[in-house]
Amino acid sequence: MLVLPSTLKIYNASAGSGKTTFLVINYLYVLLKSPYPDEFKRVLALTFTKKASEEMKNRILQCIKEFSNKKIKKEYHFLFDHITKNLNLTKHQLYQRSKQILFSILSDFYSFSRNISTIDKFTYNIIRSFFSEKEAHLEMDTERFLLKIVENILSRLKNSEKWSKILIQSSLEKLKKGNNWDLGKELFKMAHMMVKENNFFYVKKITNYSFEDFMQLKNILIKRTKIFEKKCKEKGEKFFKLLKKTSIQKDSFIHLDLPRFFKKFQNENIFFNPFNKRIEKYIQKEILYSKFFDDKHQKILIEKNKKKILLLYEETKLIYKKNISNYLLDKLFLKKISILSVIHEIYKEFHYVKNNKKIILNAELNKMLYERIVEGTFPKIYEKIGTQYKYYFIDEFQDISLLQWQNIRILVENALSENGSAMIVGDPKQSIYRWRGGDAKQFINLIYSKSNFYKKKIKTIEKNFRSYKEIVKFNNLLYPSISKIFNSTIYQDIYKNYKQKIDKKSGGYVEINFIHDSNKNYKEHIYSKIKNKIEKLLKKKYALSDIAILVRNNEEGHFLSEKLVKDGIIVNTSVSLLIKNHFEIQIIINFFYIIAYPHYYKKRVLLILSLLKIKFLRTKRNHHDFIMKILFLPLDLFLKKILFKNSLTLNKLYNQSIYNISEKIIEAFGLLNKQNSTYIYSFLDFVYRSMKKVENSIIDFLDYWELKKKKESIVISDHINAIRLMTIHKSKGLQFPVVLIPFTDWNIFSRENKEEVWIDVNSHLYNGFNTIYLEMEPYFKHIKHDNNIRNFYEYYLSNIKFDNINLLYVATTRSIEQLILFSKLGNNKSVSFYIKNFLCEKKIWNENKFQYIFGKDEKSS
Repeated sequence: MLVLPSTLKIYNASAGSGKTTFLVINYLYVLLKSPYPDEFKRVLALTFTKKASEEMKNRILQCIKEFSNKKIKKEYHFLFDHITKNLNLTKHQLYQRSKQILFSILSDFYSFSRNISTIDKFTYNIIRSFFSEKEAHLEMDTERFLLKIVENILSRLKNSEKWSKILIQSSLEKLKKGNNWDLGKELFKMAHMMVKENNFFYVKKITNYSFEDFMQLKNILIKRTKIFEKKCKEKGEKFFKLLKKTSIQKDSFIHLDLPRFFKKFQNENIFFNPFNKRIEKYIQKEILYSKFFDDKHQKILIEKNKKKILLLYEETKLIYKKNISNYLLDKLFLKKISILSVIHEIYKEFHYVKNNKKIILNAELNKMLYERIVEGTFPKIYEKIGTQYKYYFIDEFQDISLLQWQNIRILVENALSENGSAMIVGDPKQSIYRWRGGDAKQFINLIYSKSNFYKKKIKTIEKNFRSYKEIVKFNNLLYPSISKIFNSTIYQDIYKNYKQKIDKKSGGYVEINFIHDSNKNYKEHIYSKIKNKIEKLLKKKYALSDIAILVRNNEEGHFLSEKLVKDGIIVNTSVSLLIKNHFEIQIIINFFYIIAYPHYYKKRVLLILSLLKIKFLRTKRNHHDFIMKILFLPLDLFLKKILFKNSLTLNKLYNQSIYNISEKIIEAFGLLNKQNSTYIYSFLDFVYRSMKKVENSIIDFLDYWELKKKKESIVISDHINAIRLMTIHKSKGLQFPVVLIPFTDWNIFSRENKEEVWIDVNSHLYNGFNTIYLEMEPYFKHIKHDNNIRNFYEYYLSNIKFDNINLLYVATTRSIEQLILFSKLGNNKSVSFYIKNFLCEKKIWNENKFQYIFGKDEKSS
């Protein structure tokens, strides 16, 4: 459907609804409606991935190219006729306009290409306009940059008497609680926290405070918590003194509830709620002992002192309820305050290194642009952009961050106020990037909020053009059922009202397999099922490249890909076949270590054992004796002993590039063969790429290897016939004839990293601080007596539930013809529990049945 450019148009586009085609059609409509052939210069289309922007450019160009031919290919007839009808043009007029537009685009392809861009590239181009190449360069590797910051700070802090005391104190506090203390790791977390967009406003506030401010606050919190703990202890001791004075035995009390209660206060064990429903019930009824209690003397003593006991309980309860909220926040903040006090030093070092090395950090582009807009230091560039663009198209809006939208919104609102138009397309159900700043609430708020600046038209693109009938029907039934999981009415409505229309009228197949929970080798069992399913699919004439396996995380991907490759099945994957796991690569890395660190004897041992294993080294001696004989030799003699048949010496390695050394090691040990060539060449590719970062320093190369080795996998061409194995996150935006989801039982509350939370507080109570930083901990669920923390925790859980159900949604909507799930039955924290609930609702669940089928298992023609 074509939409006239007028007001802000918001489209809720569920998976498979052809949103790219929809955007392309509306983009073409703007171009062909205009009498100016260079109208594309006034259109800005923003996507989230380079692949999406390239696809959009290609499709637009292809359409314009086809329309500019008098003989249009059959597949373009419908679109051509549709546009001529809606624009009220003759075919000849559309043909002529298309020719002129194509010529204009080809004459200024740079403008056309630049105006269909990723949001990050658009932001970077604006920032770039303020700096020359000499003034700053873009740094993409945020982790490497932050590690350098931490290294510098560690060096400086350890030589500072003031900081040494703080760090030693923090270390002791951790050790007292039985926790490991890795200062570098903690500093890295703080440094990483600084660059995360979600923390931007809070970090900006907190870096205004000095180290002395933090220490003053720490002393205030310690003093305040100790006063409260002392009061609590006094109440506990008062109770037991009363028992002693009155000769009341503690086991006289019903269920021993009161003695246990006051014991917690006496021991200052008050962090978790010491009250419970049972004790409250009996206290309200003034029942202190059981009706079956038969010690009359004790009954008399308790009755005689009942008022004192009840009064003491109420006094204790009053003190607790009055102070507990602040006490909990104080205790939680105290856990972080020592390391947080270093944030000012990190901030200073951060900016010093950036300025010194003339770096623009990729992770900070949105923040830099936002600050410039707020400070008003560059209205001219925005004025220029505002006059340049009249039409805006924004794709995947559910993944936009708060700052990205704030930066773009000004331009969009300006265009709308001047009779331009803006089209926003998104789907909150596909919001799976909250961990990197993506916030579906931007899209949700845009739908539900009112604006004084513009009108809104909100529509849903209802038809699914991707999946066959049975898959669409299955998802249409599953997700309204799952919607009950949410407490949030907004999240609930997003899924409750989900229903797509079917484009492909027949066919499709869904299979749900439950694996028995008691199976000890669950992963192995899943793999055997996956392998059998692949074999059946191949017999039905599916190609390997028709099949995609989607996993929740890299660990699952590594397990499955290694198994598949071992069984001779070709796999194309971004998560598997890590080169670090390959034996020959370990030999090369160990060799580098002993060159860089001649006295690193552990690496020498590992190298010798590896060479013995591949039978490069042979010895009649006992292995232990052989190792001990050569282990401590000077490096040049050690190399002669392990390379006795080769002329490779230390002298031949000096002044060589890391790449050349790698080749010489491979040649010297005969590491390259047909079976491992892909791994070896992938490693050499990594070495070549790394030299841009580390130049020719072996030590720096090894540091870089340790940083990157968990992500470096073998390089396989997309054009070979291989199974695609990827994480669900990587599969977003893609589609496959067959999708297998092997472990459909992840925890709906699972999150790989702890989430940071910033809580607004009364500045009078916190030495001028109006916000404090906490990390969400699993034990927060037990803090039910403080509304502040409980509300934050419930909000946090609600978001994580939404993330995890969205992951399931993305996974189950990638398939065209077949969708096959494997899962073990889990508790109400597992997604499999809610799939089972759905089957129960449809009255098809059977405790003795482990496979459920929708549709027919047949290859669509």
